[in-house]
Amino acid sequence: MSGIALGIVLVAAFLHAGWNFLAKKSQNKIVFIWWFLLIAIIGYFPMFVYFWSGIRISALGWIYIAVTGVLHAFYFWFMGRAYERGDLSLVYPLSRGSGPLFVPILAVILMQEQLFLPGIVGISLVIVGIYIIHLQSFSIQSVVEPFLAMRGSASIWALCTGGTIAAYSLVDKVGVSIVYPPVYIYLMFVISLVLLTPYVLTKERPALKKEWKVNRIPILIDGFLVLFTYMSILFALRISKVSYVVAAREVSIVFSAIFGIKWLGEKHAHQKLVGAILISMGVVFIGLSK
Repeated sequence: MSGIALGIVLVAAFLHAGWNFLAKKSQNKIVFIWWFLLIAIIGYFPMFVYFWSGIRISALGWIYIAVTGVLHAFYFWFMGRAYERGDLSLVYPLSRGSGPLFVPILAVILMQEQLFLPGIVGISLVIVGIYIIHLQSFSIQSVVEPFLAMRGSASIWALCTGGTIAAYSLVDKVGVSIVYPPVYIYLMFVISLVLLTPYVLTKERPALKKEWKVNRIPILIDGFLVLFTYMSILFALRISKVSYVVAAREVSIVFSAIFGIKWLGEKHAHQKLVGAILISMGVVFIGLSK
């Protein structure tokens, strides 16, 4: 992996954890997400028009765009619900780590693919990491705590988020080969916003003005970052191997743990940091096993 590609991926990982940090700090998570999706669509419209010129999307391409748009709407919904209930240093590692964890497991069950040693090691590290981030202390008395904590709503919503990550990753792997990536990603966000809008306008309308007033700057920042981080990864994919890029970007899991512990004062810092490191290492092994 070249130094340029690695630098791009590490910056994108840092910024991805950063926009999730801002989402976690917001007052109404779903409304905040709705606002930054709207800002992203408005801000990146000139880019979309530029790349759209001369492109003809096939019927199959539209199907993939529609499917990933629906999956991303669920992703943003689940993520918002998870951040309402749990710490950034728990939700982000759990959701980002469980996504790559589900993919090889589903591939073995549904496609009869074979798991090789790096993949098995990676899955094991992710599972151990998920266990550790739910510990309240490194003691014998805490052994059963993760099993009880995993029943909590924050963990369930985070795992649902990870499930959508696994699903849209499989869809996007094919989708971006059919539709030019910048156009594909932009339309994906448009569909996600459209699907979230009825709920926001009917159930959260009073919070729209307040969220904008209180978090205008973070909304604008996330509106830029949410698409920029996607585009940065796509650029890195053009100059480096997919497995290396996918693996390296998961350092964002460690960044999120640090942000939550240092800037949000989240508890059980050592357990969450160790767990996040193990999860990110596991994802690296899974990525390199492909």
